[in-house]
Amino acid sequence: MNTDKATQDLQVIRQLMERPIRFSSMSGLAAIQAGCWTFLGLLADRWVFAHARSWSEAFAMDLVVWGGVFIAALAGVLLLTGRYERQQGIPHWSPVKKRILYILLPHFIAATGLILAIVGRYWMGRLGGDVGGWSYGPASKVVVADGVTMMRHSMVQFNLLPAICMLFYGLAVWQVGQFSPVEVKLLGAVFVLAGLATAALWQWAPYWAMGITFGGFHLIYGVIVWIRHGG
Repeated sequence: MNTDKATQDLQVIRQLMERPIRFSSMSGLAAIQAGCWTFLGLLADRWVFAHARSWSEAFAMDLVVWGGVFIAALAGVLLLTGRYERQQGIPHWSPVKKRILYILLPHFIAATGLILAIVGRYWMGRLGGDVGGWSYGPASKVVVADGVTMMRHSMVQFNLLPAICMLFYGLAVWQVGQFSPVEVKLLGAVFVLAGLATAALWQWAPYWAMGITFGGFHLIYGVIVWIRHGG
């Protein structure tokens, strides 16, 4: 009996310790700034492809643009969430956060690896190389409407990148929602649905897809969280 009582007491203590993290460690401003960075990245992306002197230059500049967007958004999330936690007296590191990190890492690694593989094949297609048994010579290329020569199959893969980002991000957010308020789980579900819809219907509209999801969804989510939970 004493052992059962001690186990129950430990469970209650654990729940009490984790509850502030589950319901308070959220910053609406962090999500809002992430959405704003996405819109700025889209504008910069359009400018790059409108003014770059070559495809290779545009590709390199685009990597810098989106790498900068990711770093800026991540830094904003960490800083604003950390500030909110200090205001609420929430510990910076906890078992719940460690579990969330374990959930996020596999999704991030898998998504990054898949994106790099697709981008690499697309790049080799532009250069006319031979990778993984696929021939990237002139015979496998087609000319699209704007006169740019591209690989048919690698171009189709390349157009799936927005959907891939949405799906992996949505799955990660959905799982994080197990430790968070309902808004987080809903955000994950919406991203998954948007990723499937993008893959099926909107592959050829990457700017609209990325703008509506990573920009618009984060803004809406951030405003709702800010109103309901503060931060």
